[in-house]
Amino acid sequence: LSGTVPEQKLKEETRTLLNYFFIGISLPNASFWVNLRPDSPDNVIDPLLATTDVGKILLEADLQLKKDTAKFTSPETPEGKAYWQKLYQKAEELFGSSNITIPTLTRPWIVPDEIIIRETSDNAYIYKATLKVMLEEDYLRDPSTSLGASSSLGGQSLYSFKDPKLKTLNEYSSQLIRETIIPKLTKEVNTSKRYAPLRQVYYSLILSQWFKQR
Repeated sequence: LSGTVPEQKLKEETRTLLNYFFIGISLPNASFWVNLRPDSPDNVIDPLLATTDVGKILLEADLQLKKDTAKFTSPETPEGKAYWQKLYQKAEELFGSSNITIPTLTRPWIVPDEIIIRETSDNAYIYKATLKVMLEEDYLRDPSTSLGASSSLGGQSLYSFKDPKLKTLNEYSSQLIRETIIPKLTKEVNTSKRYAPLRQVYYSLILSQWFKQR
């Protein structure tokens, strides 16, 4: 029938998803994270995850997220132009001049969102599984997350500003990002073809964790 996935292609996709599923079963749940940060080159990916295809896909997704963040905050885009206009206006209010360097910290993370699994007596299927984008500072402060519950991570010095004006400016920048950029990034992560491999991994890991729990 027109539009039907060719049998060979279907077999290849099935093998790929099963591979992700078995990786999810084999590795500890805490292994599934990546964090591309130039100031922390030794803490980019879990060593076990680094040997797998899943690790490669997560790194590629994190890099793509940084590219999309740069695109949406570029002055050449409507969103980016509005962001920088508001930020420099705030800087002028705080410092009396807009001709300053603005040291803002913007580190978005892709994290799990809503997951609904339908179960029968002998199997399960994913009814809904979405991802969301959060600022790193918000995720680390969130008490409902495993990292947010850790005070050693929640109080990282990278968010400390000696100048209270710079702290205020950075908080304002984060608020602008939350309101205007994060929703667009979340939509991209959940719908764009660029993030399709990430979503495949996500669904497979959800099922692997469901399997391990039982």
